Amino acid sequence: MPYLMLASAVFGLTLGIYDFILPFYLNALNFSYAFMGLIFSFSAIFLFFIRVYSGHLSDLLGRKKIFSLSLLLASISNIFTPILPHLSYQILLRSFREISRAIKETLQQVMVHDRWKENFRHLIAWVGGADFTLQGIGIILAGFLMGNFSFHLLFLISGSLLFLTWILFTFKYRETFSGYPHSFSWSLPFHLDLSRNLILITVSGFILYVGVSVSHSFFLPLFFYKKFSVSPPLVSVVLAFHRLSLGLPMIAMGKIARWNLKYTCILFILLQGILISLTVIPSSFLNASILWLMHDIVGASLWVPARYTLILHYSQDRRKGADVGKVFSWEGMGWIFGPLIAGKTGNISVNLPFLLSGIIVACSIVPLFFLRDGVERVPARRVSG
Repeated sequence: MPYLMLASAVFGLTLGIYDFILPFYLNALNFSYAFMGLIFSFSAIFLFFIRVYSGHLSDLLGRKKIFSLSLLLASISNIFTPILPHLSYQILLRSFREISRAIKETLQQVMVHDRWKENFRHLIAWVGGADFTLQGIGIILAGFLMGNFSFHLLFLISGSLLFLTWILFTFKYRETFSGYPHSFSWSLPFHLDLSRNLILITVSGFILYVGVSVSHSFFLPLFFYKKFSVSPPLVSVVLAFHRLSLGLPMIAMGKIARWNLKYTCILFILLQGILISLTVIPSSFLNASILWLMHDIVGASLWVPARYTLILHYSQDRRKGADVGKVFSWEGMGWIFGPLIAGKTGNISVNLPFLLSGIIVACSIVPLFFLRDGVERVPARRVSG
């Protein structure tokens, strides 16, 4: 567990640095919103296959080999982003980074569930909360270092840190799961063999991530930067608190919240959508920032661990990696469309992407009302030993 936590922490820290400085770097290269949307959208196409195949391969070969690949790909992406500034290379490198994130997010859930199934909801909230907290720290570091360090140096430092972590994880992490005796299937992503409940969660997730990605992709830092004419360090404070407002409450809520998981998702996804849209109303930077941060404090910090628990609960034991990967793959297709919507609507009005984002997120709760079989409530139990 310590090496998995270390890998997750470094990944989160460097992801925060990367996510914050990339839009400013692309803006400095004079890329238009449309080109930025293309870069962020195109990378999501690969994720459909990567999430499924990474989970499927981890069921066959073990989790460690596949998880370690995410650290290597992330380091390559960070190091080479400022070295290869042309559009085609940026699409490729952004794709590497998103592939690494997809592998990490898919397998991290499964690796924790493999070893601590009974206490999964608490532990995954703690791990996920720590991850988002480190992302927040990475964002605020990047925001204040941008004035003193070049983009090249920031990308290089974060990429080198990831590379060292990849070496450490590869040689030090000891895995107990060795894989199930299945054969590999290239057609796995197109096997529509998920349970009814997982299909409903996936449809909801697709709509959800279309909405989330409209406001949470490249347009997020540029919204505050352009609308309120504030400096990048000040924007980094808001975006850092954005991650912290998800990470810290998630750590607490994963331990104390024991509500019905289905209605936890419905209520707090709806609240998140409303608060995202309301962010466009205030005319002051401070008020808009407060409203924006509330969407995680009273939204995602509660529905994220509840939703992960439902997905893992409904997945079949002997193909859990494949089932989880398939859910994440199909719903992750929403990240293809959100950046394109932001790229088109951002030129019309700086407020429009956020307004549409909240509306789409709120609509994603509809399929969740049809979840059934009476197992939505999954109480956490402490593991002894």
